[in-house]
Amino acid sequence: MVASEQTQIENIVEQETNMEKKIGTRDLFIEVLTKIGCQYQLGEGDDTRIFFAFQGENMFADASDESLYVVVWDTFWEHVELYDIDEVSKMRKAINNSNLNSSVTTVYTIDKEGSSMDVHSRSMFAFVPQMPSIENYLKAELGKFFRAHQLVGNEMQKLRAEEQNA
Repeated sequence: MVASEQTQIENIVEQETNMEKKIGTRDLFIEVLTKIGCQYQLGEGDDTRIFFAFQGENMFADASDESLYVVVWDTFWEHVELYDIDEVSKMRKAINNSNLNSSVTTVYTIDKEGSSMDVHSRSMFAFVPQMPSIENYLKAELGKFFRAHQLVGNEMQKLRAEEQNA
């Protein structure tokens, strides 16, 4: 190999390495969201919050260039009226079951003014430029939220059926 060819190759490798170092987690996440067809909006006054929709579900992410992880939230995707104590109990059991069988964490909050139990899901996952097939990886991670929805829904149906058969 000629010395000038070796130098050119080294320069290309160095440029690629520098490019990988320059893109942070936040910018990478935005770039990949765009590639998979998601429109997004940046949070006002918060340089880490990114609002987006995936397959019709409104979500938001916290992505910072200081971290190699992204935290994604899918909020208010289900609710139960607080006056229905049996449904509240079933939802708590369904959420616990979902958390045992999913990498996405499902939680609930109580809205006393609205008199409801609201259901939310959260996931934290690594997001780095070196990840192979990063677009497919992000789609798979976001798809896990729908699996959590399904797990909660299936468990609610099962608990309702058990109650009817009792």
